[in-house]
Amino acid sequence: MELTCLSSFVNFKQGVVRVAFLRVVQGSRIGELHELVSDRLVLGRHPSCEVVLENAVISRQHARMMRQGDSYVIEDLGSRNGTYINGEKVSGLQLVKDNDRIRICDIILQYMNELPQIDATVADDEENGYPAGVATLEDDDSFYGDLESSSSIITTLNALSRSVRLDVRPEAKLRAILELSTLFGRTIDLDAVLKKTLECLFRIFPQIELGYVLLLEPASKDPVVKAARNGSGDETTDVPVSMSVVERVLQDQEAILCEDIADDTRFRDSESASALQIRSMMCAPLSGSDEKAFGAIQLTTKNLKKTFTQDDLDLLVSVTAQAGLAIENANLHAEVLHSHEMERDLEVATQIQLGFLPNKRPEFPGYEFFHYYLAAQQVGGDYFDYVKLPDGRLAIIVADVSGKGVPAALLMARLSSAVRYQLVAQNHLGEAVTELNRELLESSLGFRFITLVVAVLEPDSNKITLVNAGHLPPLLHDHQKGHYIEGDFSGLPLGIGKESEYSEHVCEIPQGNSLLFYTDGITETADAQENLFGREHLLKARPQGDFNAEALVNQVLSDITKFSLGDPQRDDRCIVAIRRLPNES
Repeated sequence: MELTCLSSFVNFKQGVVRVAFLRVVQGSRIGELHELVSDRLVLGRHPSCEVVLENAVISRQHARMMRQGDSYVIEDLGSRNGTYINGEKVSGLQLVKDNDRIRICDIILQYMNELPQIDATVADDEENGYPAGVATLEDDDSFYGDLESSSSIITTLNALSRSVRLDVRPEAKLRAILELSTLFGRTIDLDAVLKKTLECLFRIFPQIELGYVLLLEPASKDPVVKAARNGSGDETTDVPVSMSVVERVLQDQEAILCEDIADDTRFRDSESASALQIRSMMCAPLSGSDEKAFGAIQLTTKNLKKTFTQDDLDLLVSVTAQAGLAIENANLHAEVLHSHEMERDLEVATQIQLGFLPNKRPEFPGYEFFHYYLAAQQVGGDYFDYVKLPDGRLAIIVADVSGKGVPAALLMARLSSAVRYQLVAQNHLGEAVTELNRELLESSLGFRFITLVVAVLEPDSNKITLVNAGHLPPLLHDHQKGHYIEGDFSGLPLGIGKESEYSEHVCEIPQGNSLLFYTDGITETADAQENLFGREHLLKARPQGDFNAEALVNQVLSDITKFSLGDPQRDDRCIVAIRRLPNES
């Protein structure tokens, strides 16, 4: 075997000094050599550095090497991402030994005391299109695991690095990148991005007979063909795919070049490969900014006279890097559009829901009213209403549908019509709530339930009739104190028991007193320590002296805001206050 040895000594004034080298083994210029002929040299991305490393995340002056005798020491110059030797972070001055690997961001440099002898076969590999530093099957059989000798995989290539190697077919790569940049700058539609990517690949690689793009389904994570094209320009997604190849590419996040897939021991049993009669094949993963593979591009040909080469694989990886980001952007754009559509729909839903609620306070002789309603989300499950009955009475309803958001809002809309019908159809309030419960159960509430309290006022009377279906007890305030109206008349929430019957409770509201209805969004307001506002705080939330219905509601809202320190509300909030006016005489 013919060996060539290059000189690794240089003459200084002090005599002959051994010259060390740094060889790029990972990065944008694999195989590039840097002679260390200075006593001090700086590594970084600034053009003034002795060793210039082209990567935007590398510091301008990242690290420094200094000669000590026949060796070098290295120190990090306060870079953002650090300097590593053999996986260990450099701290202070550290001696560099022969064959140590220096990692600066995603570039790895091998330190060599002298330039190694170059095997003529390696030079042949470079002439055949395999750049120095790229692992081939002849370099290390273990690189691919325990493969049989008949494996036809030529090479794999790490697809995570987004640096563009312009040393491999630079004119083709530059043309492809410019074309794709122009293409992706004009479209953010996913289908268009996929279609145009394949069109570009067919122009770059005229030997392609079939190419397709696969993307992982969000739910199942299975790869599914989203775009395909054959040499005639026909587009169809109903094509057999060599999933064994795709699965390996997605798992290892490495691009694969295979000379003859039919003879490859890894993929010989692939039914799709046999059906397609695939011979030469390239497959590269698609990834976004997080470098996680979400799909793959596979290109195949049946003609062994027009097989793919290492240069082709390197070019494909560059294309998929651009396409992956473009697909990610298209998906993000689609998500933004969907989000805007949802926001518009929710705005409409909010207006519709507010239409179910009273837009003004009722007029009823001897009483005044005030209310407050605010959903935690754009729509909510709290509900209140004022219903004038045919005989002149007035019903006040406050309810809380379990849950929040759209499902609760839909059930609230159903409740609104059902309450109004039953209050008019039944002679007594207890019967109305009992029939309301049966109606809702027959309409199937799923696993949801509703708490509800109804109060009916009679004209020229200080009496009020109450029915409570599992709701929080109303709070009756006089000028001196307040107490909750509760007892054995309170029944189960609506939607739990079909045979539930609800009884009535009659109480008096003296002149000047107020009755407060509320939902659990008030009492379950939490402070920073997750303590709840609760019934005791609500009992004390009252203005001083005589107060009207509006002042009572505003005092409750002020107290819960102070209690929660202004934190966003977690649940829907609803308050309704009724005050019997004092006798003006």
